[in-house]
Amino acid sequence: MENSQLFVIAHYFSRQGMGDKVNDALRLLAEATRNEPENITYAFFRSTEDDDCFVIVETYRCPEGLELHRQTEHFQRIGVGIINPLLERKEVKSVLTHADAPRS
Repeated sequence: MENSQLFVIAHYFSRQGMGDKVNDALRLLAEATRNEPENITYAFFRSTEDDDCFVIVETYRCPEGLELHRQTEHFQRIGVGIINPLLERKEVKSVLTHADAPRS
């Protein structure tokens, strides 16, 4: 879809006490992801109430950007290889939006 962007919001819940390791791995993943051609933004936030909870917000230029991201070496190595085994669970949702949507 022309003039669209894909927004991805993920909630990561690490296994108890693994928050520091997830945080460190997310830092590496974010740095690499921000250099992907289809990535517009990649930010992650750690809960102030629970060190094992994270929110990741990503924006891609097109829907295919997320699939390309998931195929990268850094995502496979860091996201799949390091982060996933440290998680108790995760929730990922994506929303396709118009890039020029009016602001309310």
